[in-house]
Amino acid sequence: MDVLCTPDCLQSGSRALPPGSDANLAFSPISTMRTLTPRYAAHMATALSARIRKVERTDALRQTGAMGFWLDLRVSVVGLLFALVVNAPISTAGQTRAIPGASTPDFVAAMDLWLGDDERSALPELARLARAGNLAARMLVAMIDKTPALQGPWLALRPKAERSALLRAEGGFSGTSWLRQAGGLELARLWRNILDSHGDFETALAFSALGEARATRSGLIALAARQKTGFADYARDARFPSELRFLIWREWDRAGGHEIAIASALADLAPGDPQRRIMGQLPEAAALETWLTETNLAPSLKALCAARCSASGAVCLRAGYQAIGGYGRMLNIGTPVAALISEDRFAQSPRGQAGVLRAGLLVAFLTESRLKTIAAIDGCFADLLADEGQRF
Repeated sequence: MDVLCTPDCLQSGSRALPPGSDANLAFSPISTMRTLTPRYAAHMATALSARIRKVERTDALRQTGAMGFWLDLRVSVVGLLFALVVNAPISTAGQTRAIPGASTPDFVAAMDLWLGDDERSALPELARLARAGNLAARMLVAMIDKTPALQGPWLALRPKAERSALLRAEGGFSGTSWLRQAGGLELARLWRNILDSHGDFETALAFSALGEARATRSGLIALAARQKTGFADYARDARFPSELRFLIWREWDRAGGHEIAIASALADLAPGDPQRRIMGQLPEAAALETWLTETNLAPSLKALCAARCSASGAVCLRAGYQAIGGYGRMLNIGTPVAALISEDRFAQSPRGQAGVLRAGLLVAFLTESRLKTIAAIDGCFADLLADEGQRF
């Protein structure tokens, strides 16, 4: 299943309290304090100190004895919280988790071949490792199977039975996803829930704790495509990607009464940010090009233009942006598994850059008229897309 979606099909999703809210903390003071992040513990220390100062100002506590008691209490509690801040373990949220089998020489060699866009050599070896029980191979192969933009011409031209044997475990009419045999990996479980339509907002946002930014975006986009509502409930959730805030704003807009908040949010965006267009504003082409140059999204597109159309500059980025179908599909471009391949490494690889062109081919038939439209923006990118089309 391909979870790509354009902004026009995005709607909204469910509800939950943001992390760090009182309802999400155990009430036992000692056990709770041990789980605090340094920033939240510091916030608690400040808030508690302010609350105590407020109580001190009441007439009932202006007596000397009571004041001494509360002063001692304030010093003790603030001191305890400060100690927790200093000694608290560093949060691992947003860090990738190691996948068993990722460091084995055979897997590393096969993954290198795949990143080099050598499917003929890489995929049979990755399939062998997956059948042998290598979880890293199973995870990578499963994501290639579920993401057409990661499938190159050699694989695309194989007979269906051979493709299934390369990308899937045995079972069913055409095999089953290796995600179902991933040894209890949390990343695999989350993807299964999203792809099987069982996921909710917490499922999608849980990817962020694993350092899987693209998966977080893809999960939320999938929920929006399924007409989920409730994105606005996550307006204060730090896990919610800034590049998808328009899903929240659209719910605010439909509900009414949030005009000032929406206007303020849009004012904070870069002039060329595509979220402006989704919300009814029309950035100029130059502003879009500037945004494409500065954004951290779709680094593979930047790397492709820098490597093969360097003379075109930002217009190559704009041509690529149009070719892949705009903002919604751009959000889905990136490393298949950040725990195995960093975003930068994927972007700089032949496979990562070919994936941008493959995404462009998936949008619509590569007709002469479509190529002319892209060439009117940048002839170099249009040539790259035409050449990639010939490979298929």
